[in-house]
Amino acid sequence: MTKLSSHFSDVEWLEKVHNLLIEIARASLADLPRLPERVSTEALPLAQNAQVLQQNTSQFNPDLNWQQQSQWLEEVRQLLLELSRIALSERPKLPDNIAQRALMLAETAQDLRENLPENGEVEWENEATPLSHESKKDEDSTSTEQLIEQLQNRLQAELARSSNPKLPQWQQVLTLLDVVKEIYSQIHQSSH
Repeated sequence: MTKLSSHFSDVEWLEKVHNLLIEIARASLADLPRLPERVSTEALPLAQNAQVLQQNTSQFNPDLNWQQQSQWLEEVRQLLLELSRIALSERPKLPDNIAQRALMLAETAQDLRENLPENGEVEWENEATPLSHESKKDEDSTSTEQLIEQLQNRLQAELARSSNPKLPQWQQVLTLLDVVKEIYSQIHQSSH
């Protein structure tokens, strides 16, 4: 099975994203709209896996053709990051257009799932996952983006080994680091 991290294959990721987007749309259309509780724990890891897919499109299930889905992947990633930030805020308030955005993205996820052959998963040739492989290949590099990525990978590994991984501070640290990475990327792009 092609793995994004130690937890998901790209097909499993697609399923989880679809289900979460549908749940978000339903919750936002309820009489009392509110963010589903699981968003605070699931949105950020799913967003991080979307980024792995964007960066390594050729290494995943060819039936899903992730290269052609780069715009959709970015929209999903941005929405999940936004929802993660909202979930971690003191007073979570859903954006006005969240149901429409979630439904449109979920519809694309459903289309992708329907186009998969029955046994559409691919095996990795080696045991390393993209995240662990990625963090090892450039350990000697000192670019700021790579250092942020290394820090993020190390924190995720530490979280996995933690005796109390459900502490909200873990999600806050990972979300803040993702925000730092995103802002730095914008600064870097605007200066070139």
